[in-house]
Amino acid sequence: MRAFASGLFAVLLVAPALAQNAGPANPPVTGVIQSFDGKTLSVKTAEGSVIAAALAPDARIIMNVKKTVADIKPGDFIASGGTRGPDGKIHANEIRIFTAPGGEGQFPMSQPGQVMTNATVKEIQTDATVKQVGSAGGTPVIHLSFHGAGAPGSANCTGRSADAPGGAGKGCIGETEFDVPASTPVVAQTPGNPGMLKPGAKVSMAVAKAADGSSAATRVTLSE
Repeated sequence: MRAFASGLFAVLLVAPALAQNAGPANPPVTGVIQSFDGKTLSVKTAEGSVIAAALAPDARIIMNVKKTVADIKPGDFIASGGTRGPDGKIHANEIRIFTAPGGEGQFPMSQPGQVMTNATVKEIQTDATVKQVGSAGGTPVIHLSFHGAGAPGSANCTGRSADAPGGAGKGCIGETEFDVPASTPVVAQTPGNPGMLKPGAKVSMAVAKAADGSSAATRVTLSE
């Protein structure tokens, strides 16, 4: 399961949580920056190929900064891909901390048994606190709330907030929780800038193809 989690984390580094709603038409390019001249970004993949694309004028540049569960605070908006166990409990495979909400809700991912949670933190039970209430192993637990797809007052609130009657943030309010195994990677996604696009930096690049066949990098995510 941890091998799966590592692969999932690599994929999710590519985009913020709202990308679970709609992603780029082409698979992202992941690798190391070979060059950037202020206009064109060239990325060398693990397979050795070099993919070049013009940096779009409105391209989003994001920096992933390594964090720990201790850095997560009540009120933070986080996204987590998790695995739902046989007992119904969700176990986080990765956590991302955002500066602003996006793609709010809780909904199934494409892989069986996988759940995407984009929600606001209400409480963090640390390992010590969890042990006090008798949880096996003392694994930290994060409690969250989110707007879902159901009508206000729905008893079982799930789904994407954007699908709610009246639009995002107008539907039901759900609560959820998941535990955080010790090996779960945690990152904070912060705004970046073109000055960070230096040779050797690890990146994931979302590329859009224009009608004339040219390529444009619409989003670039850097990782420490």
